[in-house]
Amino acid sequence: MKTTLQNFTFFIVLSICTIPLSSAQSWEYVGTPGFSGGGVDYTSFALNSADEPYVAFADSLYLGKASVMKFNGTDWEAVGTRGFSTVGAEWCSLAINDSGEPYVAFQDRSFLASQATVMKFDGTNWVNVGSPGFSAGGAFFVSLALSNSGVPYVAYRDHGNLTRATVMKFNGANWENVGSPGFSDGQVKDVSLKLNASGVPYVAFKDYATGDPNEGEITVMKFNGSNWETVGMPRFSDDEADYCTLAFSNTDEPYVAFTDKANQFKATVMKFNGSNWETVGSAGFSPDRAFRFSLTFSSLGIPYLAYMDRDNEDKATVVKFNGTEWETVGSHGFSEGRAFHSSLLLNSSDEPYLAISETSLVGLSYRRASVMKFTNTMSIQDNEVSSVSLYPNPAHDVVTLANLPHGETHIKVFDISGKEVFSANSNTAIETIDTTNFANGVYLVSIVNNGNLAHRKLVVNK
Repeated sequence: MKTTLQNFTFFIVLSICTIPLSSAQSWEYVGTPGFSGGGVDYTSFALNSADEPYVAFADSLYLGKASVMKFNGTDWEAVGTRGFSTVGAEWCSLAINDSGEPYVAFQDRSFLASQATVMKFDGTNWVNVGSPGFSAGGAFFVSLALSNSGVPYVAYRDHGNLTRATVMKFNGANWENVGSPGFSDGQVKDVSLKLNASGVPYVAFKDYATGDPNEGEITVMKFNGSNWETVGMPRFSDDEADYCTLAFSNTDEPYVAFTDKANQFKATVMKFNGSNWETVGSAGFSPDRAFRFSLTFSSLGIPYLAYMDRDNEDKATVVKFNGTEWETVGSHGFSEGRAFHSSLLLNSSDEPYLAISETSLVGLSYRRASVMKFTNTMSIQDNEVSSVSLYPNPAHDVVTLANLPHGETHIKVFDISGKEVFSANSNTAIETIDTTNFANGVYLVSIVNNGNLAHRKLVVNK
């Protein structure tokens, strides 16, 4: 059997292209909602290599100290001791290395100036990474990233250097400055640190370099090996921007999301195209004001964005960019309560997970930690499937994608339950799908070609 996904419109030949496909899509809690029990702040989320969810937070049950919990498949459990920091922790930022060791960076209230501390879990205890309180002064908006080799980097607003941006890394013995401390032109807020595929540190922040307190546009800088340099123009957003967050696409393009004052404080996403910063879709695309962003990418390079949605009582909303516009993933405002400190990731099967600190609808004023997962289960009516057939007596179990434009192509196939059953990447214009091991049924084919996304269905009826 050989069927064809023909041309860049991805028309699936034979009779399989006309059958309606419906899907049951919903956001569901992972384990118990509000699993922290007590109030939390500064939630930060990570997945280990086995796709196990971990959440770090400032834990009110333990006097605001740092805690980390993970989902064991049934329940949420503490990683080591809850409340493991010496005293209160703020601006928690979590990352997990390739060996599965979780690291947490935070503003450490055990020091008079509230300097930065990083700790890791060694399998038994939480231990300091280098000296605690290593920053020159108070560290605000702490952001942690690990290099491919596991080196921890931390960025923050540095109150030891005129509240400008500083990045430090751990060299195995001590924390050292990456370039000059306080390298930004002026004061900063909302610091977001990411390393690109080559391990180059980039930092996005709200930039007050002009000295005008009513300004505060977005600037992105990167470390060139000697100095920090601006990526494109400094302060490239049209007006003041808040809650900026930085992420890299699969092709290593930096993207930023932010609350856009120039567009009624709605959500805007921009990317650097190698020369300039350009808007991804429409500026101010959210229906109403949007806050507290988290930006990430699927394995196919599709941008996903989570935010606190004023149009839906400040509950959580997640959207993705379909190549033309931003579309909702599930429903708007899907969380039970108001959603603070959104932290969004996709697992290895491209299933979105969102961690939040969430107010409850049962009358509790404090925020508890919750994690939600998006499920996408396809369903086909029996009469729709029975009317579908492919050529009888197939000679080949291959679907051919023909006449695609030359360029990078990513293909994934999902079965009716949403499980990934096929994946392929190619730099050529033709790719094939081997359906030898496919059971009869309906499948969703997701294709990205030259950055353009298409979803089509494939029906196998051998």
